[in-house]
Amino acid sequence: MNLYLFNPEHDYALANNDPHFMAPASAVRFADECALFLQYLIPEDGILFLPYREHLRFYDTATKAFMEHPPHIDKIVPWGWDALMRQQCSPFFTGHLLDAQRIANTHALAHRANTISAMEFLREQCPSIEIPTAATLLLSAKEVEKFVTEQREVILKSPYSGNGRGNLYAHEGQYTPTLARQSSGVIRRQGAILGEPLYNLVQDFALEFLCHKGRVSFAGYSLFNTRHYGYAGNVLCSDECIEHTLSQWVSISQLHEIRTKLTTYLQMFVAPDYDGYVGVDMFVYQENREYKINPMVEMNIRMTMGMAAHILYEKYVHPNATGTMELLYRPKPGEIHAHITSQPPMQYQDDKWFSGTLALNPITETTQYAVIVEVKS
Repeated sequence: MNLYLFNPEHDYALANNDPHFMAPASAVRFADECALFLQYLIPEDGILFLPYREHLRFYDTATKAFMEHPPHIDKIVPWGWDALMRQQCSPFFTGHLLDAQRIANTHALAHRANTISAMEFLREQCPSIEIPTAATLLLSAKEVEKFVTEQREVILKSPYSGNGRGNLYAHEGQYTPTLARQSSGVIRRQGAILGEPLYNLVQDFALEFLCHKGRVSFAGYSLFNTRHYGYAGNVLCSDECIEHTLSQWVSISQLHEIRTKLTTYLQMFVAPDYDGYVGVDMFVYQENREYKINPMVEMNIRMTMGMAAHILYEKYVHPNATGTMELLYRPKPGEIHAHITSQPPMQYQDDKWFSGTLALNPITETTQYAVIVEVKS
């Protein structure tokens, strides 16, 4: 029997890298309120661990019941491995935790500087594809200022962050006092910041992979949307449907070539030190009236919402239906509850989602976070 843990505060924990780190209250609430959404993704006999609860921290997905003490566990499968997660599990499952060196290896793999070497690898291995220049690692305020004034339209990314958090923007080459203060703070805390030009983005997507016992396999596509430069939600449809969507702008043969070379890269540089899912964020962009692929926007060494959407589609969505999976946040009590109850409930055909709306975590009058699927046929 495996133990599963939804720890979306993982990106914060990576940045802090302290086993006793206290995650922001918002991240803790998100983790706690949406923990049970994992039951839709895991085997029916899995156990969920809810570390932020004082009592009844374990949930049996087979019996749909909370427990005070864990049963026998064969393996721990978190959303992402980090020092905080290891500390949270250690009072209960010392025999199944990654050792400190493996945690350190995973932390090193998650550093955004690895996207630079990955992009250069793809540029070398895919000479027939026009791949943009890799990000620039900036180590001082002077380097940041030079990059901003030369590139003009810029995004600056923290080495450890995710889902759009930790990103700073510069327009028209303006290295403002606010940007100087914020970027210098990132460099002080994390040792560097990464600079990239802003592209004319057309469509976000990702390739999902699975590393297991030193081998890498392609797990599926993810087509997602962003809102205010952050994650908003995923499309629920087949890999063939996603390829068809992307074929409006780019060659699918190029996409397949990138996928093959990325598999090789992960096989060489990630799989030897990591077991689990890897999501590689990409996007289609427009430049000089041409559509191109940026194949290495971000490399997530963890489970991703995109992989979750892929699993949900494969397990639950009727083949004649499509939909969306959206992460909702509403700060006012009752707003999410009112939204869900106002939507048409999920209708089933052949025991599959066919039409309607379904919340994947329990919704009460006080719920502020929800994972919602909306399906239409």
